[in-house]
Amino acid sequence: MGLPPFSISGYTAMGLLTDRQIQSASHRPTEYFLSDGEGLFLRVRPTRKVWIYRYKQDGREVKLGLGRYPVVSLAVARQKARQLAEKRANGVDPKQDRRAAQERERIQRLNTFEAVARIWHAQANKDRTWSKHYADKVIRALALHVFPWIGRHPIPSILQTEIVRCLHRIKDRGNLETAQRVKGYVVDVYQYAADTGVLERGQNFMTGATGGLPASRGRSYAAITDPKRLGQLVRDIRAYNGNIITRAALQLAPIVFQRPGQLRFAHWEDMDLDAAIWTCPPEKMKIREWRKQDTRTPPHLVPLPSQAVDLLRDIQPLTGPIGPIFRNMARRSEGSRYMSENTVNSALRALGYDTQEDITGHGFRATARTLIREYLGWDPDVIERHLAHGSDEELGDSYDRATLLEQRRYMVQAWADLLDALAEGKVPALVRKFGKMTADFVEV
Repeated sequence: MGLPPFSISGYTAMGLLTDRQIQSASHRPTEYFLSDGEGLFLRVRPTRKVWIYRYKQDGREVKLGLGRYPVVSLAVARQKARQLAEKRANGVDPKQDRRAAQERERIQRLNTFEAVARIWHAQANKDRTWSKHYADKVIRALALHVFPWIGRHPIPSILQTEIVRCLHRIKDRGNLETAQRVKGYVVDVYQYAADTGVLERGQNFMTGATGGLPASRGRSYAAITDPKRLGQLVRDIRAYNGNIITRAALQLAPIVFQRPGQLRFAHWEDMDLDAAIWTCPPEKMKIREWRKQDTRTPPHLVPLPSQAVDLLRDIQPLTGPIGPIFRNMARRSEGSRYMSENTVNSALRALGYDTQEDITGHGFRATARTLIREYLGWDPDVIERHLAHGSDEELGDSYDRATLLEQRRYMVQAWADLLDALAEGKVPALVRKFGKMTADFVEV
């Protein structure tokens, strides 16, 4: 190869080695070297024999390991040495070249889709202050629907068609909304990869594209807004002969029309039955996690009509006086203190209602909002405050902090009375009084 040999203490020049010489080289307490020429040496250690390539760079001796004998044979070691000598002849330092290759391999391992997705997930969870439930939901969706197919692939090598196939597997099982959400997560992962230099900007995945998915249907929760049908539902709920705690939750849901999770996680400590007020702390509300943690975020005050107070007093001896109101009566473990999130919907199905088409636990909010507006004539702002919705006006939540509590007291009592009337077989008929549309009741 034209590279000048040099002598160094501990090296034994023998000319070209043979397999017999290598095999017969004995192990000694101190390592020694056998030269094969052209920079290739066999390093004989007390317990093993290793090939090295030795050369000088900028006046320093450099040694590169080529593998262990006999895993790497004499012929393979010579081939590797020739390749390294060719790099030197072309002005390339083999050691620096190897380091660069190892770094590229390391980066490639770290830049798999799963690795980048998990880093993105951790950062997004911190920056956006996700709830634990939502953070778990996001990573679980990726682990279930994406990682098994493209998780081990470096992001730059993944084809768009591979991602589309992942999304279509979800859609073809009838889960279009899930496919849409997963696509959003994937787009966020790719955007993070582009922002951190893992990808070139032009390699970002389908920003603004559909991923081959049809538009989301965006269906609303099933809700009953016909007074006659609502009256029948109230009668059916009152006749429910299942668990008494479940029946109480079923009866309260349309009366207070708060979110199912808010009702499910209610504690007796939150209730002042004498004052007929439910003080729901921020951590039990459906709001941004950072708002839950902000000590300035006020609780949501829910005035209780007399019917709701009576229902709560009835079950207080069963689950009170402290802790969850709607306990899981089947199991007492710490992890299942509350009734299941499916309890109310399961009870509705047991009553013969389709929770996809007829009514769902969350749908009681739409039922109340529609009929309170239509038949009781209350201002939308009062209803929205009771639903714990923010102001529609720009900066409304920042400046308009009115609770409208007294107005809501009258409103919820009128609504509970309307439900009683509907259960008795009466229906509201709109009439004009004093220039305003109000409801009178007529027998059916």
